Amino acid sequence: MDIGFKEIVIGILVLLVVLFYTLKYKYMLSEKMATKNLNAFLNANYGTTLKHKDLYRFFNTATMNPNCFKAVIYEVENPKIEMYLTFDAGKIADQKDVKSMYPDGLSFHQSYMQKQEVVASQAVIEDKMLALGVSLKWSYDVVELVFDEEYSETEIAQKEQYFLDLFSKEDTDKFGYYHSFNLKLMFLNDTYAGLIHHIEKEHSEWVLKDIKLNKDEVGFKSIDEYVKTTIHRYLKETQPKLILSNYFGTLVNKSDFNRVIWVEYTENKRTKREIEEAKKGVYVSPINGYVVLYWNIYKKQAQHIAFVPLKEHLTRAEILEIEKEKLL
Repeated sequence: MDIGFKEIVIGILVLLVVLFYTLKYKYMLSEKMATKNLNAFLNANYGTTLKHKDLYRFFNTATMNPNCFKAVIYEVENPKIEMYLTFDAGKIADQKDVKSMYPDGLSFHQSYMQKQEVVASQAVIEDKMLALGVSLKWSYDVVELVFDEEYSETEIAQKEQYFLDLFSKEDTDKFGYYHSFNLKLMFLNDTYAGLIHHIEKEHSEWVLKDIKLNKDEVGFKSIDEYVKTTIHRYLKETQPKLILSNYFGTLVNKSDFNRVIWVEYTENKRTKREIEEAKKGVYVSPINGYVVLYWNIYKKQAQHIAFVPLKEHLTRAEILEIEKEKLL
C-alpha cells in the first residue's frame, strides 16, 4: 500500500510529540525542583534576607532552554525591594550571581544593590511629601498621589511641582521612568474626581502636561453616564442620523477640576446588513466627526456642546488640542 503525503505528515507529528515528551521527562526539571534550587541559591548567598514568589517556567526561545524559569525576588524586611529573576533551574543552586539575559544588563546582585538605592531614595521623597499631606505609591509608569486633606487646584499644582522637583534630582532611569509617566491623583473626599496627570521629559526636564479623568476610578462611571445621556439627547435633537463611535478623550481644566472637555467620535447609523457589506470591501473608517462637550462635574450640566464634522482623520489628542484653545 502506498503511503501518501498526509500519512507522512501525521507520522512526523507523532514522532515530534514522542520526542518532545521523551526530552521533557529526561531533561526538564519540575517546578518543584526549580523552587528547591532557587531556594538553595538564595540561602547560600543571602541567608534569610531574600525570598521568592510567583515562580513559573519561562521558556526562552532565544536559548531553547526548557529549564528557564522566572520569579519575583523580594526582601523580607522591606518587600518594596523586589526584582524579577530569570534563571536556569539546572545551574542556579551553585551560582554566586546570575548574569542578565541582555548583553549590557545588570546581574541579579547588581540589580538588588540598585533596587535598594532606589527604594531608599523613594522613601526620602515619600517622607517629604507626607509632611505636605500627600501619600505616595510607586508602580510601573504610574506614581499615585493621595491628597490627605482638601486642597485647592493651585495648592495641588504646587504639591505636584514640588514632587517633580524632588523626583528630577534623582537618577530617574534607575527608577524605571524614562521618557514619560503618569501621576494618578486621588482624593479622600468627593471634592474632585480621580485624575491622571501626564508627565513628559522635554529637553532633559520633566514637565507637567495635560490632565484627564481617570476612567478606572470608581466615580468616573457616574460622570460617564451623565455625559453620554446629554450627548445622546443632543444628537437625537440635532444630528439624528449619527451615533457615538465609543472612542472618547477628556481634558481637565487645570484651574478648575470640575470643568472637563469631553470629545467623542461619531459615525452614521447603519443597518446590520450595511455593516456586514462594509466588511466585505476595503476598510473605510466610519468616523465622520465628533461631539465636543464642556462639562461641569459639580453642576452635572453641559456649558457647551457641538458637533464638528471631520474631512480628515484627527487623533483624539489632536482634537483635544484644538478644542483646548477654544474652550479653556
